[in-house]
Order: sequence, then structure tokens, then C-alpha cells
Amino acid sequence: MALTKIDDRGLKTPIDLLDNEKIRLGTGNDLELYHNGSHSYLDEVGTGNLYLRSEGLVQLGTITGTETCLNAYANGAVELYHDNSKKLWTTNNGAEFDGYLSGNDNDTIQLGNAGDLKLYHDGSNSYLTNDTGVL
Repeated sequence: MALTKIDDRGLKTPIDLLDNEKIRLGTGNDLELYHNGSHSYLDEVGTGNLYLRSEGLVQLGTITGTETCLNAYANGAVELYHDNSKKLWTTNNGAEFDGYLSGNDNDTIQLGNAGDLKLYHDGSNSYLTNDTGVL
């Protein structure tokens, strides 16, 4: 492990740690950052939550920057990607998607405050049911 020197300008050398050695922060060592030899981790192990915050964009993607997985914008919009293609995103009116939504047999799409309108397939037949009012 390298000895790290800190002065009024910050770190003078990198922090070098071996596998499974952790950088721990907080009075109770609640936040841990480490590499186990195969994977890298940022763990909140205390009593609180882990927040990623930004004045702009929080993006999850590949280290090369060639593939985006998730974008979360400061104004509240969220975009989910599959194979670098935007598939599901929020709007000021709800959400939109590109492609199709799928579910297993008996999975149900429910609409209305009490889920009165239902759309599902039971493996043999398809159903559109309404529990109140006129369909």
C-alpha cells in the first residue's frame, strides 16, 4: 500500500490499496469503497441511505462511455436503456416506452384508482375485464 500524503492542496499521491482493503468513511464506518479482486463496491452499511446527487445528470454506463444504462436528470426525468437503446422514460405526464411490454401468463395490467379495468392472459385465453361502470 502506498503512503498517501495530504496537504492544503489535496492528495499528493494516489491511494493504492490491495484487494479487499476498504476506504471507510463516517463515524461508524458506514460508507465503504473497495475492490474484492473481481468486482468493485460502494456499500452503505450503516443506518442511512446511499444517495447519488448531482446538479445535472447522474448516469450509469460503461467505463468507456460507449454504452448508457440509466440517465437520471436533475429535473426528475429518468431514462432506462437496453443495449444502449432508450426503452423506458418518464415524462411530465407519466412514462413512455419504445418496443413492447411483456409479462407472464396471469400477469395483469390494471387501470383506475381501484384497478377496476384489467387486461391479462391466462395461458389459454385473453381477458379485458371491468369491475365497475360500463365497458
